[in-house]
Amino acid sequence: MKTIAKLRFIKILALLTGLCGLVSCQDDELCEESTASRLRMGFYLPVVTSGNPTPYTVDSLTVYGVGRPDSLIYDNRKNVRSIEVPLNPTANRTGFVFFFPENITDTLWVDYQTELNFISAECGFAMFFDIEQVGHTNNRISFFQINQNLVTNSLEEHIKILLYPDPDL
Repeated sequence: MKTIAKLRFIKILALLTGLCGLVSCQDDELCEESTASRLRMGFYLPVVTSGNPTPYTVDSLTVYGVGRPDSLIYDNRKNVRSIEVPLNPTANRTGFVFFFPENITDTLWVDYQTELNFISAECGFAMFFDIEQVGHTNNRISFFQINQNLVTNSLEEHIKILLYPDPDL
């Protein structure tokens, strides 16, 4: 008799536990927003048309982080009008080496402050960067314009890189 009562008790307890589990479950929301904060740069010629520099397409481009030639970000990419590069979230400065056609090399340095931002419960956190200063060598890069100092998970262009005209043009 006691075993039958014990079995009923176990069945009822299992049923209640299952019901509580079903009631407490909620659908997991998926993160539909990017948490990647990449520095976006476009290439231009200093020739002004309609008040803006003229967009330019680089025939081929290789880009890697300073001190990291084994970690190519772009490897001989063809017909490049803009690039996206990662900034180091554990530092306040990141440098990039650019290899243009005709073996012309330039280095671009970006100084910034980092800020951890909460995106949502589904997406978590993302690192944002506030550009303070940009420096570069002057082999093919003539100068630059900072369009947007704050590098977030948006798709905005942050820096316009103005190039000396291609010597072959």
